[in-house]
Parts: sequence; structure tokens; C-alpha cells
Amino acid sequence: MFKNRQEALNALLDILDRDLIKDNIVLSISKRGIFYAREIGLRCGFLEGDFLFIEKVKSPINKQTSIAAISETKDYIIIDELVNSFEINDDYLFSEIERVYEEKILKDLYQLRAGEGIISIKDKNVLLVDEGANTGLRVMCAIKSCISQKAATINVAMPIIAKETAEMVQKLADNTFFVKEIEDFVSIDFYFKENE
Repeated sequence: MFKNRQEALNALLDILDRDLIKDNIVLSISKRGIFYAREIGLRCGFLEGDFLFIEKVKSPINKQTSIAAISETKDYIIIDELVNSFEINDDYLFSEIERVYEEKILKDLYQLRAGEGIISIKDKNVLLVDEGANTGLRVMCAIKSCISQKAATINVAMPIIAKETAEMVQKLADNTFFVKEIEDFVSIDFYFKENE
């Protein structure tokens, strides 16, 4: 458990291989990740950074459960097991993915970037940063987006991650930097004392 975000950041900075990530573009993949991405960028001397917009798609049966995620590059990840168990048909699923893209991502793109897409990451090394991951929907969607945008290498850094999700990410990313891989992950807030 971390006392606060600053302690989590310091622990993450301690394990980052600065030589390996020195020429990376740092991308935050959530609002919680902005603090870490900004601080890593400042302390490691990165010249470029951005925010990769990703939104989760909720189940119509249980609004607390995410069944998919879509990014601003229109790449998406679906949790087939949940879609099947909730018996969600494809028409609903893909119309909901499109609705989330249009209502949430496009709105953010116009408000925060005047409608412009993410900076070019083609043939560049990317460091994806977030505060933590449980199911891995957001980070897997971010990796898929980086692959579709033809990033040269994809690196991932975060203070906490569910062990099972870490194993998935390690298979897809070139390098990973996780301070704590947690066996029975509860929630991101649970691992920060200041959030109790």
C-alpha cells in the first residue's frame, strides 16, 4: 500500500530504466495517469507527451461493469466472457461502442484539442502511463491503439496492477515497469492510504 500518489510516483521512478525510455513519447491513458505521466516526463526530460483518450463501455445489465473500451483511434477491446454471460447481442454492443466514441471521446477531442487527434506516434517509442490497472481494459486498448498507429516500441509504466493483467500486458508490451503486481486486486483506491 502507498501512503499517497507521490510515494507511488517515487517508487515508479525508482524502477524505470531511464536509458530505455529516454526517447519515448509519454502518453497518459487516464485522468489518474496524468500526474504520473507529467512527472515522469519532467524528471526524465521527455520532449513530447499527450493524452490518449480511452472510454469504457458499460454493460446494460450492470452499469458498474465495463464490457469494452474504445480509444480515440477507434480501436476497441471487448471482454467476450462478459458479453456472452450478459447475453449482449452484437448490434447493441457495436452501437454502444460507437455511441461512447461519439458522445464522450469526440466531445473531449473538441474541448481539449480543438478536434485534433493524438500526436503522431508512428515509428516512435511510446511509454503508456497510468495509476493502476485491474481488468486491463484501458491499457490493452491503449496497446492496441499504439500497434494500429505503428509505434516502434510500446512500454508500460504504473505503480499497481493486477497480477493476471500484468502477465497479459507483459506479453504484448516491449517493456513493463510495475511497482506492485497484486494477486487479489481490489480497486486502485484501496492501495492508497490517502483514499481511505
